[in-house]
Amino acid sequence: MTSYTTFAQKLPQLIPYRKGNQWGFCDKNRKIIIPCTYANASPFYEGLARVSNKDEKYGFVDMKGKVVIPIKYDWAHSVHKGWIYVEQNREGWGNVGGFIDKTGKTIIPFQIKTPPIPLPEASRHVFSQNLMALPWIDKPGAIAKYGYIAKQGKFTIKPSFNYATRFNKGVALVHLGKDQGYGYINLDGKILFKKEKYYSSAAFSEGLARVRLNSKVPAEAMKQGFIGTDGQVVIPLGYYTFNDFKEGLVAVQKYDPKNQEGQKWGFLDKSGGLAIPFQYDQVFNFNEGIALAVKLNKVGFINKKGRTVIPFKYEYHTHAHFYDMLNISDRAGFQVGFAPVWQKGKMGFINREGKVVVEFKYEGFGEIFYEYHDYSQGLALVRFKDKEFYIDMQGNEYYQDR
Repeated sequence: MTSYTTFAQKLPQLIPYRKGNQWGFCDKNRKIIIPCTYANASPFYEGLARVSNKDEKYGFVDMKGKVVIPIKYDWAHSVHKGWIYVEQNREGWGNVGGFIDKTGKTIIPFQIKTPPIPLPEASRHVFSQNLMALPWIDKPGAIAKYGYIAKQGKFTIKPSFNYATRFNKGVALVHLGKDQGYGYINLDGKILFKKEKYYSSAAFSEGLARVRLNSKVPAEAMKQGFIGTDGQVVIPLGYYTFNDFKEGLVAVQKYDPKNQEGQKWGFLDKSGGLAIPFQYDQVFNFNEGIALAVKLNKVGFINKKGRTVIPFKYEYHTHAHFYDMLNISDRAGFQVGFAPVWQKGKMGFINREGKVVVEFKYEGFGEIFYEYHDYSQGLALVRFKDKEFYIDMQGNEYYQDR
């Protein structure tokens, strides 16, 4: 428990700083180190920070303020394990994605299909078991097919699927084609088994995959359970959820077609046993051993034994969408020892002991195309009235008006 808090309090050496409408970087004492000349700036990851200009083009600077990757991309994610996902409007191809390294060298050509709006950073393409699923376009105007690249930047499973998920325990879910439906493949791309009886687009997580019956009867088609990597049912289909296993547990409701909205939430373990009773109005995935839960429209936090560790006293109903969006990115609750919560219509932060570390005064998270929910470095981009700026988990604010 202590390690989470200790890590989070180790702030980055440089912090994005807003001066008027321009951004640069300061040290922990708010001394400007990199001049405020950019339209936007993000925290440093692996020695580089994303910046943008007034034309909404993105590039990267190092900790000396040198532009090491030109500010020319239409969108960019922060550095992740040496790779950077970027998007660029390419003549004849339209908006496509690719990967560059920390020097700006292209690793994966700009042939990755992109959504109509930039890919959210929380939905980034990542390696799992040394392979990454990518929607690949072989020529302009072509329909994207999914394949898997290795860390050397080459496809080891050629793009041939309509859809593909990450690998877990050596198995990944793919869509084989209109007439073949979904199936599961191994790390060599070999089909292990097809899902003729079950339907789902959920990847394996911790060795289990969420499935539902491939039935035309609505009451049957909504029942969900979990299969193992051999395709056999481990947890019978009698539940309702959009969650996957995390930290050994999964949040579910019992399925009742006559009164689904009235069902309470609880947690199952990997054998299908009831780990935490069905008693909550809503629950979210465990993060750092603690899960955000809701009772009577109040948010609190529980541990894996179902014991309340932070009382149910924070607002939920008005901010349900806020928490749901955090859950999509798997960031509902604690990151490195801190969690955002709401009181009297304002957002603040608490630590694992339930102590308020950032007062309740913010409208919510700030936006970089999307609400930017990453506070894993002990920094959060927040909205305050008509301003957006970064704060740390001691409540220090990094901005000034002209």
